[in-house]
Amino acid sequence: MGQPQEKPTVEQVLKLVDQLSPQEQGEVLEQLKIEDLRREIRKGIEASERGDVVSLEELNRRLDAKHAEILERQKK
Repeated sequence: MGQPQEKPTVEQVLKLVDQLSPQEQGEVLEQLKIEDLRREIRKGIEASERGDVVSLEELNRRLDAKHAEILERQKK
């Protein structure tokens, strides 16, 4: 059997991406965003299966607090 391939470094990957056309770079970015979203969805499903959930009321309270925080930062 062959030897295991070494994982490329971030720098090596960025050099390869830099060689792509702007359209191809956009496609890579979109795929990365999709994969990130899939990971987050999996994490949410796993948390839900463990029972790590909050009520709708609690979620709304947290979102309202976060929104107020963002608005306050924008005033500065």
